[in-house]
Amino acid sequence: MRKVLVVVDYQNDFVDGSLGFNQSESIAGNIYALVAKAVKNGDLVVFTKDTHREDYLSTREGRFLPVEHCIKGTKGHQLFGELKVFEEQINPNVLVLEKGDFGCDKLCSAIEDAFGGEPDEIEFCGVVTNICVISNIVLCQTHFKKAKLSLHLDACAAVGDMQKHAVEVIKGLGVEIID
Repeated sequence: MRKVLVVVDYQNDFVDGSLGFNQSESIAGNIYALVAKAVKNGDLVVFTKDTHREDYLSTREGRFLPVEHCIKGTKGHQLFGELKVFEEQINPNVLVLEKGDFGCDKLCSAIEDAFGGEPDEIEFCGVVTNICVISNIVLCQTHFKKAKLSLHLDACAAVGDMQKHAVEVIKGLGVEIID
């Protein structure tokens, strides 16, 4: 089976940095376990990293969300906790994609290139469910017509009720929710 785990933006600034929130820290162990299992199984693991520059506040996103975060070269830009070991190791089944917007425009082509076509299954986890996670799910749902898509509920987070609302929208897109 050609399987992908996409870990969306699980970076320091979204956990204990400028945009950190309690729910995001509580899923760290679950995300690590998913990544370790995928790496052991030889599945493709794709980390997206929200990546901004010093001019962030003058961008469209910066005007919408005026909090500097994930500035390239800062601690906030790094993967959170133990996950950084997967970025540091050389493993052809682990990709790190920097993105400047909510959705990663390189995600689908990187997955296709890794498999030489469409994967069988794409699983998602990470933060923030109602913004970047859902954006990347929509990109893959639009691009890949046959792949099964799923979301690990215990390995994604959003602030307050936004988690529940985002999950309902994601279910409506035909994505399996894994509890």
